[in-house]
Amino acid sequence: MAIELLIHNFGYICSALITIALGLFILLKDPKKRTYQLFFLSTVSYVLYAIAYVLSVNIEDSGVASVFAFLMVIAATIPCFHAHLAFATFGIEKEHKRGLTVMYSCFAAVFAFFIANPYGLRLQSIPKAYFPNFFQPGPYYWIYFLFFFGVLAYYYTVLIKYYKKADKHEQNRLKYYFAGFTWAYVWSLPIYMLIWNIPGAGYLMVFTPLLGLYTLPLAYGVYKYDLLNINIAIKNALLYGFFVVFVGGSVILINALNGFLTKTYNKFPIWIVPVSSVFLVLLVSVIVWNQLRQADLLKYEFINNISHKFRTPLTHIRWLASELKGMNDPIERERAGAKIDFASMRLFELTNAVINASRDVNPSVYRFASVKIHDLIADIRKAHEDQVEAKRMNVEFKFDNSVMDDFVLRADRARLQFALQILYENALMYTPAGGHVTVSVSAQSSQKEIVITFKDDGIGIKDSDISHVFSRFFRAINARRTDTEGMGLGLFIAKDIIEKHGGRIWAESDGENKGSTFSVALQMG
Repeated sequence: MAIELLIHNFGYICSALITIALGLFILLKDPKKRTYQLFFLSTVSYVLYAIAYVLSVNIEDSGVASVFAFLMVIAATIPCFHAHLAFATFGIEKEHKRGLTVMYSCFAAVFAFFIANPYGLRLQSIPKAYFPNFFQPGPYYWIYFLFFFGVLAYYYTVLIKYYKKADKHEQNRLKYYFAGFTWAYVWSLPIYMLIWNIPGAGYLMVFTPLLGLYTLPLAYGVYKYDLLNINIAIKNALLYGFFVVFVGGSVILINALNGFLTKTYNKFPIWIVPVSSVFLVLLVSVIVWNQLRQADLLKYEFINNISHKFRTPLTHIRWLASELKGMNDPIERERAGAKIDFASMRLFELTNAVINASRDVNPSVYRFASVKIHDLIADIRKAHEDQVEAKRMNVEFKFDNSVMDDFVLRADRARLQFALQILYENALMYTPAGGHVTVSVSAQSSQKEIVITFKDDGIGIKDSDISHVFSRFFRAINARRTDTEGMGLGLFIAKDIIEKHGGRIWAESDGENKGSTFSVALQMG
């Protein structure tokens, strides 16, 4: 076996293992979630294609190799699942339902046609480059080619149009999709080059296993807001895990190369293999130990933060209850009672925050009713008057002329108020004393949305952090310095609540110490 073919085969084995492992890992997090299912199906399609392809180019019997070459038609499902996954992730699946139906129908027709005419897709496999056998296109291969790249052009066009009108938050997410998709199709080009006998294709075929790594940026784009940004350590843990697979596989490859080289070159030093293996094992051990240590630090940090968060309202309740015993003035007793109510409600909200962060609350349990937006904002304003006064802040509330006093939304009042209160609290918390906060409400009639914006001139957000602020447990360094007791759950929960109301939420900032703007868009009526 040629050394190029050995590297080629090993690369496909590694990429297939990584792909299916990543697909299973994500699917098992929530098997009922549609985007997770579609991502898993896309990984299965690639793995089935990789198996058929590797067998087709390694089997020396051209008849058997041709059978597996025909089975490579499964690759046509990959762009289909990519399109469906992207549309589902960005909430445009219903809008393009007809397009998806046509796409899957065309695939079924193409597949049925080639089942009836297998030699229309491929001819008898023949030796090429260092492959014992390689795919030979049939007279109707152009139909498959046209379908494959037609689907590719279709969903790229849709996503580019969506990118142009999306907010910065969604645009950043789309970049991971474009990176993953483009990576896959660029590294598949040498296969087509070899099919049509373009010079130099044989040398490039060694690198085609890299196309399987498209799942890494794609998975990051799909799940980074839910899974991979809990902390920098956890975000990288999965990638390190796959790196361990590569390193472990490298040990196998080195041993295989050792057998090949010792047979070919009698003077080849046999000590190179065990030394290299020991080095790799030590490297893996250091990486794994470091990740376990990071996980322990994360657990300690979370427990420490949450204990501080709960201790604050409990301390207030205990102190006020003690003071209440010695109070005789009815007015003072009423004020103390009101503060105890507020502290207990805060404790209740914190408990709900932790519970909701650990599980996905079904939207069906939300109690939707007509909510006056003016009343909702007024309640949020009233609840934090003491904090505004204590910090001597300049807080301004603006209502667009199109937002009348009786303007209503369909919402779960308690949950929506909690989400908006998080944004208002953050604006007050992360803006220094004497700073300025503006809460504005406007109606976007063109999109049938009402937009609520919280703008401050506080600590701001770095460009590198802007896409992570809604991730569970994520806290920027400057936020930790300002509020040492934060848990990194507030914005994650706010985003979840807003999305369950069918709305959108996004963040903008010109950089650190330049303030930030958090906006919420909710459907009218």
